[in-house]
Amino acid sequence: MRKQTGLSLLLVLVLSAMGIVFSLTSSDGATSSGFFTPPEKGRYPEGPLGILVKKGEEIFTHTGQFVPGYAGNALSCASCHLDQGRKPYAAPMWGAYPMYPMVDPKTRRTVWLEDRIRMCFRNALNAAPPDSETVRALDVYIFWLSKGAPIGHELKGRGLIRISSPDRTSGFFRGPGHPRSPDTLKGLELYSKSCASCHGGSGQGKEGLHRSPPLWGPFSYTMKSGFTSVSLLAEFLRKNMPPEKGKHLTDQESLDIAAYVDSQPRPAGRVSSRK
Repeated sequence: MRKQTGLSLLLVLVLSAMGIVFSLTSSDGATSSGFFTPPEKGRYPEGPLGILVKKGEEIFTHTGQFVPGYAGNALSCASCHLDQGRKPYAAPMWGAYPMYPMVDPKTRRTVWLEDRIRMCFRNALNAAPPDSETVRALDVYIFWLSKGAPIGHELKGRGLIRISSPDRTSGFFRGPGHPRSPDTLKGLELYSKSCASCHGGSGQGKEGLHRSPPLWGPFSYTMKSGFTSVSLLAEFLRKNMPPEKGKHLTDQESLDIAAYVDSQPRPAGRVSSRK
C-alpha cells in the first residue's frame, strides 16, 4: 500500500502558509431549513485561493473542457453531484469534505479525499487518475464549498436520501414502505414518460445549454461506478429526477427506472493500478 500524502489534511497548513486559511469548524452555514449553505455562487475569495477555487469549479462543472486528458466519457463531476456540488441529497461536496479521511468499511483502509477524487475519475468518468494539480484544484474547490461546516459531523442532506428496500420475494406493490422487486419493463415505460425528454430515448443525453448526460452506452459511467447498484441509483433518482420543482418519483418508480437504466450496456471500466 502506498503511503498516503494526506492532501486533505495538509491543505489547511499549505493555505495557512499562503496566508489564506479559513476555519471549517464554525456552524454559521446552517439555515432555518436545516441544510448547510455553501458560499454564494460566483463570489470567490481574493488572491491565490480564489484563483484555485475558480479553477476547481471549472473542472468540476466542465471536466471534459478544462481537463480533456482526464475525461473518458461525456460526464463531468457535476453530472452526479448536482448544482456544482451544492444540492442536498445529490451527494453535495459540502457534506463530503468534513467527513474525510474516513475508513472504508469493506477494505478497512483509510481513504482520503484525493483517493476518492481519483476513484471517481476512474470509475465514473472512465479516465486515468488525474495529476496532482487537477486533484489539488478540485480539493480546494470542495474545501471552499465546505466553509463553515463542522468537522466530522453528518450534515442533513449529505449523500443521498434513503429509500425502502424492495421486497424481492413479491412481485406485488405493497405500499410505499414495501416496494416490490424492481421491474425493468415498468422502468422502460416510466423512463419513456419521465426521462426520455431530457436524456433521449436511446439514453445518450442531449446537447444544448443545459446538457443532459448519457445514462448508458460508451460515453456514460462504467460498470465499476456506484450507480450500477440499482438501489444506489434509485436513491439518487428519488430526490433529483425529474429536475422540475415539485415533481419527484416514488420509491417504486425510482427502483424500476434504475433497474432499466442499469440493465443497459456500458463500459467495463479501467483496471485499477493500485496494488
